Formats: sequence, C-alpha cells, structure tokens
Amino acid sequence: MNILLGSGFRHWNAEAAYAARLAALLRGAGHGAWVLAPKESRNAVELAKRGLEPVTDIHPSHPNPLHWIREMRGLREFQARQRIDIVNVFQAAEWPLHLWAARRGAAPERPIAVVHTRGGARVERRSWYNRQLYGVWTDAVIASCELIRHRLQAKLRVPDERIRTIYYPADPPAAPSAGERAAKQEALLRELGFAPGRFLLAVVGRIAPEKGHERLLRALALLVRRVPHAALLIVNKGYPGEAPHRERLEQRVRELGVEPWVRWLGFREDVRQVMASADLGVIPSIASELNCRVAVEFFSVGTPVVAFPTGALPEVVEHGVSGLVTATASPEALEAALFQVAANPKLLKSLAEGAMVQAVARFGESGFLRATLDVYEQALRRRQELLATR
Repeated sequence: MNILLGSGFRHWNAEAAYAARLAALLRGAGHGAWVLAPKESRNAVELAKRGLEPVTDIHPSHPNPLHWIREMRGLREFQARQRIDIVNVFQAAEWPLHLWAARRGAAPERPIAVVHTRGGARVERRSWYNRQLYGVWTDAVIASCELIRHRLQAKLRVPDERIRTIYYPADPPAAPSAGERAAKQEALLRELGFAPGRFLLAVVGRIAPEKGHERLLRALALLVRRVPHAALLIVNKGYPGEAPHRERLEQRVRELGVEPWVRWLGFREDVRQVMASADLGVIPSIASELNCRVAVEFFSVGTPVVAFPTGALPEVVEHGVSGLVTATASPEALEAALFQVAANPKLLKSLAEGAMVQAVARFGESGFLRATLDVYEQALRRRQELLATR
C-alpha cells in the first residue's frame, strides 16, 4: 500500500510527531510512505533527522488561492507517479485540496481513499460544510483520543463505522531494571548537584502558560514541606518563543522559595534517559493534551505519571494503574497526588509496573500500525464500492 501523509505543520508539534511516527512504521512494514511538510520548517528538519526526507515542493495549504491550481496539479502528478492508494491528511488547512486532487486525479480503476487524522485542540464548528467534510466526502476519520471522537460524532454526526480512535504509540519499551534505574538516577543527581536519595519528579515539554508549570511549582512548594528530599527537573523544547515564559517561571521559583529543589535542564537529546531516571512524570497541563505523547513516552521507560484531568489525560493515564489523575487542576490536588506516591513505595512500584504493561498492551507500535492499516483498508473498500455503484 502507498500512503501520502499530509503534515503541513511548520512547528514540531504532537500532530507532526504522530504523522512522522506513522510514516516510519509504515515504511518499516514494507509500505510506501511519503510525508508532505513545509520547506525549511522545524517539521521538515525533524522528519529529515529521522530519515524521513519530506516532500517540500507541494504546498496544499498555500494561503494564496491563485496558487491552488498549481498545487493541485503537483498533488495529482505525485499521486499518479507514486501510485498512491491512501491520502492521510493531518493538517485541516490542506485537507480540501487533498480531497479535490484525490477525487479528480484518481483513475477509476485505481481509486484513492482520503483519511483525516484529527488530533488538534481546535473545536470544530457545527456546520453543513463540516458535516459533509467529515461524514460524507472523507472516507474515514482517525481520532487521537475518545474525547475527539465523541465530539465529532456529537457535533458533526460522523457515523460509527467511519471513525476510530487510535492513540499515539509508545516508543519501544526500554524500562531499566531497579538497579539500572538507581544507577542512572544517581549519575543524573550527581550531574545536577543533588545529593543521593532524591525523589525525582520530571516535567517534559514546551514551556507555555497552558502547560501548567506555574501550578506545578506551587504544588512543589507545598510538597517539599512534607517530602523535603523531592526534586523537580524541567525539560523543555528549546523553542525561541519559550524564553519569556521561562523567565516568568524562574521569577516564580524565586518567589516561592523552591530554588534548591528545581533544576532547569533545557533541551536534552537524552530526554528518554532523564525520563527513565525520574520516579514520576508530571503533566500539569491546563489546556489541550489531545495526543498525550509525553505520557506514553514516560510509560515506555517504566515511569508512571501524575496528571491533571485535562483533555485526554484521564483516558491515557489509567488512574491507579499507570499513574494518578487528580480530581481537579489545582496545586493542592497535585501536591496530594504527588505525596500519595512519594509516601508509598509499594504504590510507586505498582504504578511503574502498570505503566510498562500499558506501554505494550494499549500503546504498542504493532497495535497502532495494525489499527491504522485496518482503517486504510476499510476506507479503500468504501471508495471502491462507491465508484462501483456509479
């Protein structure tokens, strides 16, 4: 099967990472997979780093309507040249042009099915156009979480048989043994100037107000009164736009008096090692989180997660199994959950084991790929059946 993935994101966000991961797995399974991405974008750079040289000379989301005919011609030529069977669109802005090219460019004997993967936080408008786009013109929809699936079905009446939830996959499991984890943690503590025996918390991701770092710092200020050996590691993306937010958070650290318990790690190439060295991953997001990529990445190294009940986090983090989900998104609720685990080594061990089991059973690469190929095959059959009745 030959698949064209439309990933027109300029930034390297969760949806771009989802498309890249899917392309790598499709290629690894012997399928043809090409990814469209904007030229000289962070997305294109990250794809190239992963050996997924992107297609950058076609721009389906070009803002100038005068360019659309040219871009559609480029799409149709590419589809014909590579004998594309499936177009899987991730960015909504390029979706209509992909649809148009697939419908007008495909030969009757070789139809092209169009699939849309929805993982963004933007809420769809209830309109005739969106109902047609999601429920009629597109052959199948993949939702990155149940929250999105339910929302699309409630607002746009997408039929059950045309939509499926497929979560972002975990990296191949690589949980260290207890001895290895202790050794990695000791080495990291030494690097960061901490004494041995710390209870390590890690937050990984972009620094922005919606990511909830400020509430986490307030929770830490409460926690260290009861768990003075706690410590927080902050790993971020290293984007230029993060700088002003980090400066405000550094000021907040000083105001709260938690400087001795916080380390800013910046961007780390060895982020998986940092995650594996932590006792707990913390996801204090107060908005978005419809892909929850960082949660399953923590699971893949056997590190459980404490999270706010935001977006799809209550779906991904199974409370009491792979982590804890707070009842509210408050610093007090977060501190209570962190203390519950810090004070109970048996609970920590149980959650760590549960996280690793979930990484394989719910978020494994093989299940992710199999489910996606099922959607592709059903979408292609539907397109073939529609053409046969004309």
